[in-house]
Amino acid sequence: MSELFLTFDTEDFISEGSIPGLHRLLEILKKYEITGLFFITGHMAEKLYDFPIVVNLLNEHQIGYHSSGHSVHPTIFEFTDVENYEEAYQTSILRETAHINPSTGAIEGKGGIHALRNLFPNKQIVAFRAPGHCWTPPHIEALRNLGITFDFSANISDKPVNFKGIVFYPYPIIGHWHGHFSEYCNLFLSMRRETSVLTIHPSLMVNALEWDLIFYGSNPQKLKQPPPLSPEQINSQFREFDLLVRRLKTLQRTGMLQMASSPAKPKKTLHPTKSGVEKCYLRSIRWATAHNYVPKFIRNHFARFFELSLD
Repeated sequence: MSELFLTFDTEDFISEGSIPGLHRLLEILKKYEITGLFFITGHMAEKLYDFPIVVNLLNEHQIGYHSSGHSVHPTIFEFTDVENYEEAYQTSILRETAHINPSTGAIEGKGGIHALRNLFPNKQIVAFRAPGHCWTPPHIEALRNLGITFDFSANISDKPVNFKGIVFYPYPIIGHWHGHFSEYCNLFLSMRRETSVLTIHPSLMVNALEWDLIFYGSNPQKLKQPPPLSPEQINSQFREFDLLVRRLKTLQRTGMLQMASSPAKPKKTLHPTKSGVEKCYLRSIRWATAHNYVPKFIRNHFARFFELSLD
């Protein structure tokens, strides 16, 4: 039986509609008794402290970490893009345990993964997804030091694989759900696999544009909200999501699909190849290049981590 992880990147701490939209999404999951895996940023965790009802609903699900500052510069691919691997590792420890000022990118006290674990003290927060799937080896090793043992960022295998104490899960079959016919086709085709991952961004169910466009290029002095969708468009988004969850519940009930939310250590160990690591690296920097950033040392970090020469 194929297993499917229904995952949610919960990151929009700016727009007014993000929390009400998240609340509405959680109510739909509750109605169908479907459990998801919510990747939450440090900034979003800090915002959620003021919404205990939403936090209670989230407690019914698995919680993962989605970085401290997401799109705030310096981003993961910027602050780890230094020649010294150990320096990149130590910087990652500092930034992922801190509150990051969204306008300056400066470290300002405790936050990050600590904020998330304080919000969910009874949860085992051991899974991570990098913003834009743009992960780097010294960063994931730093997170391993902070208790993260499962990664949902890499495009290294179509099955969960274990490597250096980290379990890498497959790349998502779908990056956001719109209810299109092609998306349903991808979903049903994925049922041939052992494990699949579907990703949904709750903010795109209420906003007309991505919330973090204001960070492209540099940090904004003012956190400007993205334009919202119309009420009719928002209702349409949630109708499509309700239909998806209802169909997933039917597939689960009939034994055709297992809905998973708790990652587990697999039997398979990764044996990296040069072509596989090169593909993984190129996929990992796509978000960086979309920001017009050209990495200098990250490819070397991949070679070191996977113990392969990429020259």
